[in-house]
Amino acid sequence: MRVASQVVFRLAAFLAASGLVYAVTAREPAGGSMILVAAAMFTYVGLVFRAAVREAGADASEAPAETEHVGPTIWPFVFSVAAVGLVLGIVVARWLLVLGSTVFVASAVGWFVDVRRQHARGHQA
Repeated sequence: MRVASQVVFRLAAFLAASGLVYAVTAREPAGGSMILVAAAMFTYVGLVFRAAVREAGADASEAPAETEHVGPTIWPFVFSVAAVGLVLGIVVARWLLVLGSTVFVASAVGWFVDVRRQHARGHQA
């Protein structure tokens, strides 16, 4: 997993550099921003891999713990609606891009608040 995180981080760095070059040299704005979004996503995946490696090293000496479970929530559906708004905003109209971005941020905040609330209730019980 450590090698995978290094590979993903290197891909993210490559995508970030190529995205910046493309954004500066190309005459259209969508390509550069999409490459930069892909770089951000690869960075996130690399951080998740690195956290998994660290957690696996820390938990190697301990007994396996019970896996925490987050209950059902509506926020993944709202994320998908926001993604549709973002794509339509890039393709069709800029106001849809603003609307999709707003819904995306609102759904991220809502989901994190929901997960935090569920974890707080689970740890108090």
